Amino acid sequence: MIELKNIKSENQKIVTENKRLSEEVDLLKSKIDEIEQNNLGISLNITGIPKTQNENCKLIVEEISKKTNTTIDVIEAYRINSSISKRSLIVAKLATLKMRKNLIRNVKFNKLTADKMNNGWPKENIYMNERLTKLRRTLFYQTKVAATTKEYKFVWLSNGDILVRKNENSKIVRIKSSQDINNL
Repeated sequence: MIELKNIKSENQKIVTENKRLSEEVDLLKSKIDEIEQNNLGISLNITGIPKTQNENCKLIVEEISKKTNTTIDVIEAYRINSSISKRSLIVAKLATLKMRKNLIRNVKFNKLTADKMNNGWPKENIYMNERLTKLRRTLFYQTKVAATTKEYKFVWLSNGDILVRKNENSKIVRIKSSQDINNL
């Protein structure tokens, strides 16, 4: 009987320790994600630009900035194939956060299409977004799905933060985890 009591006590200690360690791992994952997102802070994704032979992605980004009347300094730009969609995207790293914000805003405002960049390209919308870590991309997607279900009108990104708002008069809610989505 005493042995069973000892086993139960030891089991409870293990369960408590396991819970504490799980919480610590979640906290560390969150901190790592925050650091990774900060490193991506001046980067953006561009979709809607057809892939061409011998393309110079840096020049393409600079041309987008000219078409939208935005002053930028491109540190680097390259194309990657997306595992999610069949379309590839261009990743660009700009010199400052302000340049990134202005370029994203101006591309949306001007409703830029590929044919405006090159007459030989199709009339496909060009989309520009903040670059997110894998964890935040997944969380953003889950937030958009939940927001639709729960009739939230606004879901957007601001400096890597996922923000939602039920309507124009409601308060803005920051989404940091799946639990935050469940609490909407």
